Amino acid sequence: MRYLQLQIRFPPEERHPMHQFLTEQDSIQRVYLRHWNFSNPEYVATLLHIVGNIESEREEYLAALEATESIQEFDVTLIDDRSFYVYVRESAQGFAGRLRGLLTDTELLIVPPVEYGTESEMLFEIAGEQDALKSLVANLSDHLSVSVNRLGEYDAFREPHVTALTDRQEEVLETARKLGYYEIPRRTSVREIADELNCSKSTAANHLRKAESRLVALYEERSRLSYQSEDS
Repeated sequence: MRYLQLQIRFPPEERHPMHQFLTEQDSIQRVYLRHWNFSNPEYVATLLHIVGNIESEREEYLAALEATESIQEFDVTLIDDRSFYVYVRESAQGFAGRLRGLLTDTELLIVPPVEYGTESEMLFEIAGEQDALKSLVANLSDHLSVSVNRLGEYDAFREPHVTALTDRQEEVLETARKLGYYEIPRRTSVREIADELNCSKSTAANHLRKAESRLVALYEERSRLSYQSEDS
């Protein structure tokens, strides 16, 4: 069985309001769609896992949920100071309907979680026959920005897909490494990294922070999996 990891970027007019909210703030770093139920034709039910420095943004996130017209109800479960769960029931119209089509109108298997990032990207893995995988990619809408990050034989014990950085994050991180940003003592600054990349200091700092956050998330995920393995 083959699998591929897809990264899709939606143009602003195609984004869900909550994904747009994610691109406009700095404290929440990732949102994971952990589980979903599309059995009711009138609505979709989803379980979201929100991760980041959420203390300053949680109330704003919940207010944005409340203001989204398609969301019928939601319920919050706090986990710790870095994450919380949200159960959402949303009308099957609009974006939720397109998500239903993407995740259900196929014989391929979607491997949870589906991951939403702060640069308008949606990242997820699909497993199945190679011809069906190729057909799925070929039939995605032309106005979406689509890239295949990984392709290979499916292995449930490989590194989780949280390892994937966006192309820009990889570029900024690699530039920082080459210039000595991570050496002790540091041999460069964020300003010099920004100058090398021809972008503003705040943009370079933002990309660095998000890339580092994803690598920390990978460490936490590996630690969790290692603990579960030892416990079993």
